[in-house]
Amino acid sequence: MSPAGGSAPDIDTLRAEADAAQRALVALDTSAGHLISTHACPGAGKTRTVVERHLSRPVPPRQGRAVLSFTKVAGAEVRQRCAQAGHPELARFPHYIGTFDTFIWRHLVRPYLRPSPEKTWHRLESWGDHPEARREGVTLDDFRFEYDPLAQARIARPRLKPGGLPYRLRNDSHAEGRLTHWAGMAIRKLWRAGYLSGDQLRDMALCLLTGSRRADRITRVLRTRFAEIVVDEAQDCSQEDLCLIDLIRAADVPLLLVGDPDQSIYGFRDTRPHPRGDQPRPFATAPDHRLSHNWRSTQVICDLAHTLRTSDAPRDTAVGPHHAETTPVVLVPTTGRTEAEWIADFGREAAQLGIPTRQHLVVAHQHRILPKEMTGTRQVPTAKLDRLVWATAVLRSPGASTRQRELAGRTLREAMREHWFGSPPDAPEPVGFGDPHLTGVELRLSQAMVERELPPLDVPPREWSQRACQVLRDAAVRFGIQPQTTRAYPCTRSKDTAWQLVGFGDPAGSRAAVGRSGTVHGVKGQEADAVLVVVPPTGKGKPDDRSDLLIKTWTASSPTVADPETAEALRVLYVAVTRARRLVALALSDDHLKTVRDFLADREIAHRALHSHAGEQTVLPL
Repeated sequence: MSPAGGSAPDIDTLRAEADAAQRALVALDTSAGHLISTHACPGAGKTRTVVERHLSRPVPPRQGRAVLSFTKVAGAEVRQRCAQAGHPELARFPHYIGTFDTFIWRHLVRPYLRPSPEKTWHRLESWGDHPEARREGVTLDDFRFEYDPLAQARIARPRLKPGGLPYRLRNDSHAEGRLTHWAGMAIRKLWRAGYLSGDQLRDMALCLLTGSRRADRITRVLRTRFAEIVVDEAQDCSQEDLCLIDLIRAADVPLLLVGDPDQSIYGFRDTRPHPRGDQPRPFATAPDHRLSHNWRSTQVICDLAHTLRTSDAPRDTAVGPHHAETTPVVLVPTTGRTEAEWIADFGREAAQLGIPTRQHLVVAHQHRILPKEMTGTRQVPTAKLDRLVWATAVLRSPGASTRQRELAGRTLREAMREHWFGSPPDAPEPVGFGDPHLTGVELRLSQAMVERELPPLDVPPREWSQRACQVLRDAAVRFGIQPQTTRAYPCTRSKDTAWQLVGFGDPAGSRAAVGRSGTVHGVKGQEADAVLVVVPPTGKGKPDDRSDLLIKTWTASSPTVADPETAEALRVLYVAVTRARRLVALALSDDHLKTVRDFLADREIAHRALHSHAGEQTVLPL
């Protein structure tokens, strides 16, 4: 399907239009007290355009520009591009390039907290970073807390989030009550010690900007420091984030928001436990500017993505190097088939296009839906041996996400410290170790050596435990540490190989056909030549009501009228398919596959159903 009726413009004309739209964003003026919004489709080159704006539009002397995003990766990309353009100074003071959370902490909260002899404030990326915020496979991040007026933060009346209970505790009738009681005690203890995470950070910022005598000073410093604030991926803003943005706007700081409302997939975090007033969402109205040319995907993928939109945005136009490829959407059946079989189907389809394995990506809405052989267990195991094996498996997995690798690295370092010093750490790494024998740099160097020297995971668990403990002892000796643990960790389960302890499959199995895997939220911002999107149920799994509603809503005449939860599930699916450059495959149950096949045929989107009863069928638009 062409992006417009009649004769389609040639690619040079379309690319000229795309370049002009990017230049217009670079030239877009902002002004005090006003918020300018731009909609940018996936693959529109918005990060490159934001960098170009930063490079080519200087700010007044002694002022800077803040470029905010919601991931460290995005900020690192902006800084890298500034350096590559020969202007590394644009990533330094008085400018700010980093995450939205760090900006709140450094410029709205930390400098304005009154000193206290009883505690020093520390911001955590997540509660899971603190050892005392974890217990029995859950963390404080697995709970929702209500607003405490005395503390002016969300630290009261915890409730376990749906799906927060580990699978091994599902049959423990007392587990939820026990862990909920622990969560209430733990968060107050950590709060009194000066620890806070994302929700509490926003509560403190809103309190300082609305209910304190320091508000005028905070806004005056912001106006003096920043000539403009750019918020990238602004669709990820929570209700509290939007309140903060509106307060910054009211302080006469020029604001530019860039995002895609159809990629808003973090609504599940927005609990809104205390009213702050109904703030209009900046993308609820027509944007001041729009980027709708896609430099990443084929037109077939753009057409598929358009059917998943819950907004009224126009269809994207493919202008990248793969714009003219006509590879159809591949529908892969999963009913009654093993993971290895349908993953192999995907691998063959990608191989026929000459796509290397490292460019194969498997994604799903939830971690539990991903092929277990590729991901292992979702939670870090609690047994000492299992925890060490899990960390090693993740760190050696070429398909592990950045977030999962960071968690595995922290898990390995904590296991090393517990092995050497006889007890687990009682404080998060950023705060410091408090141990005279080891600095943070030395610990990370030791981690790299241990990671390299740990035995292969295809040996029996007992042998792996013995060899791993020897590696840990040798590493301790290098730093003059006498390890407190002298025996290998016990293994009570009979397994042929160590990786089987933590749910991983044979490293030579399905991973050979797939380069990476992860949840849609985990791979947001990434891309790959070939993407397989898994929609449950798979294999012999029971019907999935939420998937049924998702498919029904998608293939209905108007997905824009979906309930909030289903609308977000559609946006998650939209984000998933738009990671692809050349090939999108959907892994579907037989019932879902038939519905989707008929829908794509009706929308004249090229598709091919594998293993159809009438033979494999390719349907191309007329």
